[in-house]
Amino acid sequence: MSELKKVDCKYGADCYQKNPAHKAKYNHPGDAEKEPAKRDRSPEEEATGSSKKVKETPSTSGETAVKTTTEDVPGSTATGEEKEASETPQGNPLGGSMFNTEENEDDLPPDMVDPWAHRIRFSQMQEYKQLLSDPKLFFKYKFCVDMPEDFYSFWEFCKSQTKEGGKPECVFEQVGIQLVGPFDYMAGKFHDAPLREPGDYFRHWRFFYDPPEFQTVMVKKDTGIHYGYWRDVPFAQQCFLARNDAAKGCQFSIIDTNIFNALKHFLDKDADVTPFNQVKVGALKKSLQGWVVDHGLEVTNAAELMKERQKKLVCRTFHTAGLVVPVDPKTKVGYRPLMETDADLKNILSKLNSGSSIQSLMEELQPVITAATIAVDEGDYGTSIELAMDFFCHGSPDLHNFIRHLSVVGYTEAGQPQFLAILKAQLDNRRKGFKLSILEEN
Repeated sequence: MSELKKVDCKYGADCYQKNPAHKAKYNHPGDAEKEPAKRDRSPEEEATGSSKKVKETPSTSGETAVKTTTEDVPGSTATGEEKEASETPQGNPLGGSMFNTEENEDDLPPDMVDPWAHRIRFSQMQEYKQLLSDPKLFFKYKFCVDMPEDFYSFWEFCKSQTKEGGKPECVFEQVGIQLVGPFDYMAGKFHDAPLREPGDYFRHWRFFYDPPEFQTVMVKKDTGIHYGYWRDVPFAQQCFLARNDAAKGCQFSIIDTNIFNALKHFLDKDADVTPFNQVKVGALKKSLQGWVVDHGLEVTNAAELMKERQKKLVCRTFHTAGLVVPVDPKTKVGYRPLMETDADLKNILSKLNSGSSIQSLMEELQPVITAATIAVDEGDYGTSIELAMDFFCHGSPDLHNFIRHLSVVGYTEAGQPQFLAILKAQLDNRRKGFKLSILEEN
C-alpha cells in the first residue's frame, strides 16, 4: 500500500507532540530525511493516525467535538466516565474533557494515543469563550440555574453607585457586604480564569450546609452569614431570598422574594454599622429605594408570595426552609412523612456526635431508609429527598453515601437532575470555612 503524503504540522518546531502516531502523520522542521518504514494500515487508520474510530459531531465553535452518550441537557444525571466524556456546551454541560491531555503520551503505544485530544481541548476552550460572552448561557451551563430579572437590575444599581473606574462588586464593602457567586461572573472574574472541572463551578461559594436549592450571592465578609436565591425547582420563575449563618448550623430563613429587599434586610440586620459608616448606610438605603421607584420594580408583594409557598410545603426538613414537591391533589401521591419524627431522627443521628459508628446505628436507621426507598417506588419521591436533606443537614461524612443513594432516586423521580448534579459535586468536596471561591484556589 502506498503511503499518504505527510503534511506540515501547524505547530512546526514548537509542536509538543512526541508520540510516533503524530510523527508518522506530520512533517516537522528538523525531521530526518529518511523515516522508519511504517506498517501497512488502512486508509482510515492512515488518516487518523490511530486504529480508533471517533464519531464526530459539529461544534458551535467551528471545531470538531466528540459525541458521547450523555444527554445534551443542563444537569444530566450521568456519572463517572460518562461525565468525564461529555462536552460543554455542545454536549452535556456537566461533563469534562473526554481525554486526559495531561497524560504522558510517550509512554503509550501508537494505537493508544488519540490525535484528536488537542483539538478537543481547543474546542472546549472555544466553547467556554462562547459561554463567557452571554451571562444567561454561562449561568445555565456552569451553575445549572437561570438568574431572575431582579438580579440583573441589582447589578445595574451597583454600577450606578460606582465611581468611574471603580468596581461595582465592591460597592458595599465599606459595610462588610461582599457580592459573590454569579456576581463574580458579572464582574468579569471568570473571563481570565482557567477552565475548571464541571463540579468546581457548582461548589463556587457553596457553604457547608447549603442545599442544592440555594445559591449564595451576598456574604458578610469573613463570616458564615450569607444570603442567596432559593429555588424550589432548578429553573424557577419565582425565586426567594434566604439567609443562613454556617457558623451556627443548617437553618435557613426565607426572608423575601427580591434581592433589593434582601439587601435592605442585610443592612438592617447583619451589616457592620459604625459611627464611621452610618452615613454611608443611610445613603445606600435611600439610593436603593430611589432606584426601585424610578425603575418601577415590584418589591412589595413578598408576603403574599411567601404565604403561597408556605401552602405548598410538604415538610420543614432539618434546614427549616421547607420542601416543595408536586403532589397530586387527588391521589396525594408525591410525598409521605418519614417513619420517624424529626425529633426522633435527630436523636438517632446525635449518637454519631457522641462517638458511635454508623454501623452501630444501622439497626435504627435502616428501617427509615428502606421505608423512604419504598415510598419512591410507590410514587412518593419527596420522602427520599427529605431524608437525604436531613442527613445532609446533620453534616456527618458517614452519611454521604446514604445521601447519594436517596438523592439519586428522589431528584431523578422529581425530574430535577440539576439539583442532583449540584449535590453530588458538593459531596465530592464538601468544604467548611468561609473562603469558598474557586477563583482563589491554587
